[in-house]
Parts: sequence; C-alpha cells; structure tokens
Amino acid sequence: MANVKWLWSHMRHAKVLLLAATLLMAMESLSNLASIALVQKMTDDVLLGGQSGRFWPLLLQISAAYFAYSLLFTFGPHAIHLTNAKVRTSMCGELMRHMHSIPIGILQKERTASYVYLFTNDLQTCAGLGANEIPRLMQQLAAAAAIVAVMGSASPIMLGVMSVFVLLYVVLGKTFAPARKRAAGEVNRRKSELLVHLEEGVSSTREVVAFHRQDWETNEYKSKFQSYFSSVMKEGKLINKQMLLSDPLKWGAVLFVLAYGGMLVLDGKLSIGMFVITYQLTNRMMESLNAIYDFAMGLSGKMASVERVRAVFEGDKTPDGTVDLREPIRSIRLEKLSFQYGEQPVLKRLDLTIEAGQKTAFVGSSGGGKSTVASLLVRFFEPSFGQILINDVALTDIRRSAWMERVTIVFQEPYLFPDTIRMNLLLGRENVPESTIVEACRAALIHDFIAGLPEGYDTVIGERGITLSGGQRQRLALARAVLRDTDVLILDEATSSLDLETERLVQENLDKLRSGRITIVIAHRLSTIRNADLIAVMDKGVVKEHGTHIQLLSNGSVYRSLVQKQNEESESPVAG
Repeated sequence: MANVKWLWSHMRHAKVLLLAATLLMAMESLSNLASIALVQKMTDDVLLGGQSGRFWPLLLQISAAYFAYSLLFTFGPHAIHLTNAKVRTSMCGELMRHMHSIPIGILQKERTASYVYLFTNDLQTCAGLGANEIPRLMQQLAAAAAIVAVMGSASPIMLGVMSVFVLLYVVLGKTFAPARKRAAGEVNRRKSELLVHLEEGVSSTREVVAFHRQDWETNEYKSKFQSYFSSVMKEGKLINKQMLLSDPLKWGAVLFVLAYGGMLVLDGKLSIGMFVITYQLTNRMMESLNAIYDFAMGLSGKMASVERVRAVFEGDKTPDGTVDLREPIRSIRLEKLSFQYGEQPVLKRLDLTIEAGQKTAFVGSSGGGKSTVASLLVRFFEPSFGQILINDVALTDIRRSAWMERVTIVFQEPYLFPDTIRMNLLLGRENVPESTIVEACRAALIHDFIAGLPEGYDTVIGERGITLSGGQRQRLALARAVLRDTDVLILDEATSSLDLETERLVQENLDKLRSGRITIVIAHRLSTIRNADLIAVMDKGVVKEHGTHIQLLSNGSVYRSLVQKQNEESESPVAG
C-alpha cells in the first residue's frame, strides 16, 4: 500500500488526464457492449418479432453506438499516451533533480549503468503502471460488471455456473502466482545485468581493443545473454503450462453457454438474440478476466520497479541549509575538519583559514587528503567531524544552491558533453556575449585552437571530449570556469596534462583575472604553485606545515624534501 500511495503522490498532478483516460476507456467498452445489446434487440424484436417499425430507430442507435466506439477507440488510447507522457516526463525530471542531491559517496557505490537502467526501465514501468495499466484495468472491470448484469438477467443459473468457472480460473492463477512472480523477478534481474553490461561494454571499447580482449568481452556478453535467455525461457514455459490448464476452463465456459443456452432456446425460455449475445459476451468476459488476471500477475513485478525507484527517491540526500549568501566570500575557515571513508581516516582535525585575494595551494603525496578537502568544499561529502565556515557561517547552514553559485571546481579529468564546444563552455547559460566567450578561451590558451577548427566554437566534440587531447580538454574546462567567474575557484590537478610553459601562462592569466578572490589549487607538480600566498603541505590527512614557497623551503622539512625529490626527477627545478 505504501508503494501505491507513493506512486499516486507522483501522479496527482496528472489526475484530470488520468480520470479522463479512465472514463474514455470504460466508455469504449460500454459502447461496444451497447452495440451488441442493440443487435440483440434488432434480432429478437425486428427480425424475429416482426416489429418492423423499430428497424430504422434501432439501426440508427446501432450506428451511433459503433460511431461512439470508433471515436472512443481513438481518443481513449490517445488520452492514455498523453497521461503516460506527462507522468513519465515529470518523474524523470524529479528523479534527475533528486540524483543531483544524492551524496557522491552513495553514487560512487553504484554502477552508472544501474542508474541508467533505473531511468530507462524502472521509471518507465512506474509511469506505465499508473498512467496506462490502471485505466485499462478499469476498462476491463467496467466491461466485466456490465456483462455480469446482462448474463444475470438472461439466466441466473448460467451466471452461477459461469461464476464457478471464474472461481476455478482465479484459483489456478493464485496457484501459479508465486512461481510466476519469482520467474518475472529473475527475468528482470537478468535483463538488468545484461543492459548494464552492454552499457559498460560500449564505454570500455577503447580499453578492450587496446588490451586485445575482444574475445573475452564477447564471451562475457554471451554468458550474460544466455543467463537472460534461460530465465525468459523458464518464464515462458511456466506461462505456457498455465495456459495449457486455463484454456480448457475458458472453452469449457463457452461450451456450457452453447449447450445450456441452446437448451433454453429450444424450450422457449431464451430468445435467439439473447442466446447469441450471451455467447459473444461469454468470450468477452473471459477476455476481460484474462486481462484482469494478467494485470494481477504482473503487478508484483511492476511493484518491484516502483519499490526500486521509491528507494532512490527516499534515500539519503545531502542536507540543505536555509541561509542565503548576500555578500562576496571574504573567508573560508576549516575548523578541526575531519573525514573518513568507512573506518579509514582521510582528514584529521584540519585547521586552516583562507582569505579573499589569497591563492592557496594544497600539496603533498598521493592519498594525503588534498582532493578530499576540495570534495568537502563543494559538499560532495559531509565532514565526519568539525566544520567549514564561509564568512563565519557554517557551510551546512547555507543553501546548497546559493553556495554552488559562488564556487567552481575544475577536475583533473573534466566531463565534456558530445555537443558543440560552445555548449560545453556555456552549459545552458544564455545571452553570453561572444567577446566574453573568446576572452575566457584566450585566458585558457584554447581560443587559437578553436578558431582553427572548421566550425569554430560550433564544432561538435565526441563523447567525453574524446576528439580532444587531454590538455585541450583541461583548457576547455578552465575556460568554462573562467566564464562562471565565481568568488571561489578550486583547481583539482586541473593543469596536470599541460606542458610546463602552457601551464605557467595559464596560471598567470588566472591570477590576473582572479585578483581579490579566492583560488584554491590542488597540485602534485610543485612548479604550478610557487607564487601561492599560502601553501599547505598535507601528509596522511594532516597539515604538516604551511607558509609561502620561500618560507617552506627555509623552514619546512616535508615541503623541502618534496621539492628536492621533484628536482631529481625533472630537468626543470622549482627552487632557485
């Protein structure tokens, strides 16, 4: 029941369309039954009863019933499609917005393809269940109720015997229900595994080819497909077995109506017209019962999809604050900031203050916690202990959207969409002057490359920017960050793919553009942060020492050893 209530809460906005679709579908069935009843009147009263004066009125009524049925047959499904589209679009939008609020730690535990399957299969099932199958169920229920009323008026005994057949049909269905539920669940699980594997197989094509593992990948696909195929065949055998047992009940009911109804006609207790439509309605009733039964059998599998989508909707969310940021960012203060992955400590009681107009760098060995600081600053994760203060206000108290309007982060491996360069720079922003775009790209030293392309800024790049080099992708991401022009800029190894000279020029341009604001640089290559106002040297989650480049060379043992190590590995020393 909880799943039903949840599903209805996401369909309430389409209730008018849903009601209209349900009424149209019910009226479609009733108009069809009305035409059958009118044909019975024509047969008994006019053709056999000799009431010739009723011929034309009944013919007009039959024509009207057929015309109404034709219209409803068209508009009913159309209303269902509209309802389905509205519910599906709304739920997709809600789920996408919710995905953006799920903590990154939770997202990283799931395979990306699993979330894709959630959108492409489970969510579609949810929308279809509420917007498509419920109106069709009501259509079949309305038809069954009308048929019961007609058959009851024709012969209570016939209706009673029919009820026995219906009861046997239901008992048979309940007998097979647990096995069908398990089989449907297995098919859904195997299908999910297959689609997830296909998604990941396409994404990993480069690595598979590079390591010459095509045969291995093909065999993996065959194995997944064989498991899926076996589960489908198992479910099919179960359905066929059920049909083998249920079909005799269906035809038994029809034969009973023919036999018993024929006897009533011969005894003069049932008109020929009523006998004919009773026979027709018996078939129609069994079809309705079969549709209702199929709905009931499929409901458990569909509810499993509802439950999976609901679990994501009701899962953990990054908590949001209530405070708006109305002033420029003056300071960022880390107070006893601690974080751990599971039981593994990553940051240990970090204390540091970053002022506006200051370029701050975090350096240190891999695994020291540098990137974790960046992730905490953009609230990908929440601190295990301690806090981050923005203008002396706890970051957790600030509205997430308000904070994200003030901060930009550039990653070592930026994501680029398979669209134009312009779209990747603007990400949906409108009314940005061309001169502003060009200026940002000049600052990132990417404009000349873009201008040399046949389509310039309207050139389409491949999936994840595959048609660009690593350095070009990073410079494009830097230009995108410059365009945002936020109070805080975080560069997480954002220039690691650039050569030293290009990196130096880009850093100089960024320093000029970001005068008076906060820039945080996370770097492994120490040559990039020589001019930082504050360098924090991290090791095993702790700030071992901090100061300027000169101060740390003079006094800092950890920083000095890092510099010496890089000097030995590079022909371009950072000291001196």
